[in-house]
Amino acid sequence: MTWRDGVHLTGTPIWCDARRRRDVCFVSSADRIGPGHGQLIATPLTLSLIGAKDQLGVPLRRPFTLGTLRLELIPSGRGVGAAALHVEAGERSVLYAGAIRTTAQPALEGADVRAADAVVVASPLAEEVELPALPQAAEQLAAWVREHAASVIVVDTIVDGIEIIGWLRSLGIEVAATRALREAKLAAGLAEPAPKGPVFVKVEGDRTKPPPGAAIQRVTARSWPFVSSDRELLAWIEQTRAKQVFVTGAGAQRIVDAIGARAKRLGPPTQMSLAL
Repeated sequence: MTWRDGVHLTGTPIWCDARRRRDVCFVSSADRIGPGHGQLIATPLTLSLIGAKDQLGVPLRRPFTLGTLRLELIPSGRGVGAAALHVEAGERSVLYAGAIRTTAQPALEGADVRAADAVVVASPLAEEVELPALPQAAEQLAAWVREHAASVIVVDTIVDGIEIIGWLRSLGIEVAATRALREAKLAAGLAEPAPKGPVFVKVEGDRTKPPPGAAIQRVTARSWPFVSSDRELLAWIEQTRAKQVFVTGAGAQRIVDAIGARAKRLGPPTQMSLAL
């Protein structure tokens, strides 16, 4: 494995979640894509969300080949359309997971597990915390929305926005969304939220102005969690039975320290290699 604005599976043409143009790039979720790639490897839903109309989506749990490599996409639980990539090259295998969420939620499976010689996984939070499970996080957000006649929920990514709209609707709250979110949901064949209403969701950076006097709630990885604790992430890693563990993200060093010698931090400013 090598890190250069993304993870390269050394000895293969495959890059994972690369931020610069690559000929072949696996995209774990719609919030992890850089511009101008050649061939994309992703689920049909992720390709729809990013507007990649000239690419062929790969269904979950349906193995395929790329040259001599055997590849399979499995659920990562990160969000709608998200997946992990399992690659077999001869006698060696790697599981690139990116960000995961191990618990299932409405219409979305939790992270699947595949045995692999090496695993790459993200630890997104810089500090160790015990976060609420997603159902509790959704209840807390719904309670906040009910306290305000007009409210705006600002999310980091389209993936989070789609999830939050679905959760709030399941709790009886009708939610509107800005144009970018509505178009993304329509492109993915999902139910369209209303364009206007007292409660609406927008992605950070969207210049849509909130209703006058609206309360604003910023939703981040802390309040809308991936994995709820280091313990949950470490338990998932152990299930892969990986001999080598590479961890990305702000909390990578903490997870590496907990695992020991077989784990390494992957990402700037350091680089490491593992040839498949």
